[in-house]
Amino acid sequence: MGDIYSSSRQSTTNKAKSLPRVTKKQPEYVGTLSVLESFDHKSEVNQSDYTTEFTPDRPFTEMIEAINKDPRLDMSRETYAQMIMGSGLKIKISKRSTQDLVNEWLSEIRFEEMLEDGLYSYVGVGNLLWEKAPKNADFVEIPIDTIKSIIRDKKGNIKSYIQYVNNKEIAIPAKDVIHFKLSNVSREIWGRGIFHSILSDYEDPRSGKTYDSPLIQMKEIEDSMAEIFHSYASPLLMFQFEDAGEDFIRQQADALKKAKPGMKIVTDKPFKVEKFEVNGNAKFDGYVEHLQKDVIEPGSKFPLQFFNAGFTARAASESTDSVLIRKVKRIQKRLGLQIRDEVIIPFLRGIGNKTKAEDITIVFEFESKAEMTVPDAVTLYRDNGIKRSELRQYLLKTTALDIDQTDMSDLPPITSVTPTNKLTSDKTNDNNVVERAMQDLKNMVSLREELDRADKRKKTDEIINFIKGLKE
Repeated sequence: MGDIYSSSRQSTTNKAKSLPRVTKKQPEYVGTLSVLESFDHKSEVNQSDYTTEFTPDRPFTEMIEAINKDPRLDMSRETYAQMIMGSGLKIKISKRSTQDLVNEWLSEIRFEEMLEDGLYSYVGVGNLLWEKAPKNADFVEIPIDTIKSIIRDKKGNIKSYIQYVNNKEIAIPAKDVIHFKLSNVSREIWGRGIFHSILSDYEDPRSGKTYDSPLIQMKEIEDSMAEIFHSYASPLLMFQFEDAGEDFIRQQADALKKAKPGMKIVTDKPFKVEKFEVNGNAKFDGYVEHLQKDVIEPGSKFPLQFFNAGFTARAASESTDSVLIRKVKRIQKRLGLQIRDEVIIPFLRGIGNKTKAEDITIVFEFESKAEMTVPDAVTLYRDNGIKRSELRQYLLKTTALDIDQTDMSDLPPITSVTPTNKLTSDKTNDNNVVERAMQDLKNMVSLREELDRADKRKKTDEIINFIKGLKE
């Protein structure tokens, strides 16, 4: 209900109706983004009625056995695991109380030790499976070599993991499993380990012929080389007797079978001996070197010359050190995000904590990080770089000092002490500071002017002496 006004702005009637204003309600901006509509993707993944469709390229048990029994792959895997863990795992959360709560929980379940053990599967075969307790309160690693296959729907969502152990199959629901993947290509259901290219067989798409993996080829060649060396140690010998009958040859053959090294042969028949040796010359050296340097080393993602080469070759290969470190840092970043999203956040949500993901940072520290000594810590405290409590906490962890842990409070830094033991300030009167600064400035200007005058007198004397020289 509204009033109608005349040109003089006086109300003509109090009961006349006015049309309501049509205004468009503006959405309120609250500083966050919201998903207006869920994304229902139409793309699918390959599906099959058989679980063999979702088995790894090579069974995990075979891959684990190959890595464990090949010293090159085992050394590469262990080096990666140690570099990824570094000096330990650090959880940083914006709210200190939440950070202390998470660190205490991870310490109780021995999370860092469990993660280090799982890295051998994570790096070697590209997959690490943990079975989680309700509310993510605890975890247990599922042996990757017992996992047979995965069952999923046509959208690619995992339904269950099939474990074959103790002569039976166990279907573990996907909701009870945390699946860490080292890498994921084309939405593959399984992650790829760093040795994927040298552990997988290759099938020729034209002929259908299957070629052995490079590691199997290398093992066959190494076995053949061992056979060659054995043939060198015991070459094939042929004895040929002239004008000898079968009985004589049979007798000599029996004697030669029983012959020992250095045994002498006495006979009245002329004979000759021919030795048949395997010619293991350098014709295969190039191919063996090709498999080692061009296939096995790139396939293991690790420069083996760091350990088994001389000084010159090792110095040349150190140029790849930065590449290796960058790869390790990227693995740390990806694994840290997976731990944050699959371990830390679900745990906090289970206890009613609403900490945001961007407030949580997971850091793997490198062993090469500079270590701080006790004098360094004392100097930092003296220069107000760290607090008293932080200094005492450091000394408690790194030294054998008997420190009272109840006395960890911080104290304000003391700049000067009066006889009354009260904190005093070194501040002086502002007017005195200004006057002293102005006097210093005047002295500097006077000194500069005096220097300029002396310099001019020196130049004048030099010119006069020069003119006198010309006259003379």
